[in-house]
Amino acid sequence: MHESRTLARFVSELKYEDLPREVIAKAKDLILDQVGIMLACSSLPWSKVIYEYVRDWGEGRQESTIAHYGYKTKAENAVFANASFGHGFEIDDHYLPGMSHPGCIVVPCALAMAEKESASGRDLITAVVAGYEVMGRINKAIAPSCVLRGFHAMTSVAGPFGAVAAAGKILKFDPELMVNALSIAGSHASGTTEYDQGGGSIKRMHAGMAAHGGLRSAFIARKGITAPATILEGRHGFCQAFADEYNLMEITDQLGTDFRVVMGAGFKAYCSCGAIHSGIDALRKLIAEHGIKAGDVAHITMGTNRQGVTHIAAEPTDITSAQFSTGFGFALTLLRGTSGFKDYTEQTLRDPEILALVKKVKVELDSEVDSEYPAKRAARVTVKLSNGATYQEKVDYCKGVPQNPLTREEFEEKFRGLATVVATTERADEIMNTVYGLDQQENVATLIGLMAEREAGSGTASKCN
Repeated sequence: MHESRTLARFVSELKYEDLPREVIAKAKDLILDQVGIMLACSSLPWSKVIYEYVRDWGEGRQESTIAHYGYKTKAENAVFANASFGHGFEIDDHYLPGMSHPGCIVVPCALAMAEKESASGRDLITAVVAGYEVMGRINKAIAPSCVLRGFHAMTSVAGPFGAVAAAGKILKFDPELMVNALSIAGSHASGTTEYDQGGGSIKRMHAGMAAHGGLRSAFIARKGITAPATILEGRHGFCQAFADEYNLMEITDQLGTDFRVVMGAGFKAYCSCGAIHSGIDALRKLIAEHGIKAGDVAHITMGTNRQGVTHIAAEPTDITSAQFSTGFGFALTLLRGTSGFKDYTEQTLRDPEILALVKKVKVELDSEVDSEYPAKRAARVTVKLSNGATYQEKVDYCKGVPQNPLTREEFEEKFRGLATVVATTERADEIMNTVYGLDQQENVATLIGLMAEREAGSGTASKCN
């Protein structure tokens, strides 16, 4: 009972000094990962459309900066763009136990509000931790039921809660104001996963919608709008509305002492739906162990869970659907050895060799894998060769999750590879060092400045690269 109030009190009362050293270090990594993603994805066609759309709203108050472009506008407008960038290419972090993508919403919101309020690096870190715990725990409470119903619970449905928690922390909301803000955020929950069937670019906006709604919730709560203090647990509240089955204990269990979402978040190694990643790792193992070549393959089957059977079996008709196509990800892995930022393009979508290989891949329900879901996002891959040989591999934890983490070198290589899509190597290293030293900074202005193009001035926009 009283889960909404308990969560609000946690956010309001959380202090930097409460955070264990390892939580602070992990929060810095989560911020750095998302900053690199925002910078890289700002260059993508749909991101440019979103940026121009925000420009059409007008500058308004110059409160927060849009990543890469350096354009300053109202905080809500900036996070609409930045969060959309952060979720723009299936490379953002994931909290698999909650089937959640907190980083693309929480980090842009915390950055925007920290800039607006001239907050310190410690304030930023604390807001990020609060947002992750709120969003991930709510996701865990409704998983997997909400997702199986077709809602985009990972991002746009639960996202407003993470956004408003980060904002409310920066704004120093007391528990009563925080519960109002959380409740208002619940009315912004929206979005389905039909994109995994029909493609389109709307998914790229889901994080932006959630972030924008979350910040609006904070600002309007501060103005005096009120809402029910039972938004999560109520008879007509969020959990019962969005899930057939839910567990409210997941929201409050060891809250404030066990930072399970921050510590349980993983970093994506590939630019595809996370449900495909264990399968890619299994295929990579088979290729390495048996010298499998694309031309040798007769058929590949990936065994997955009940959600994956439809979620990652898209027909690759555009880039979004290709990123939700197991066959496309496998074809890239076999033919190019990679499945990264530069691999999902209009050119690869038309590559006849890739498309021919896609047709040889099938996704099916695996009873063992399904029994472990959603605690694990495992995959079993079976490759049959033209000569009749058959090889099989099961991977329980994909590369990048805490049970199979990226090395420090791999993590920093990922950041540099993304950041240098629009920034120099020298600036990428400056950003990295600045994030690692956030707890020593009295103002986040240095980091914000590094995230914008050098020639971009306050209130002006640089060219779209």
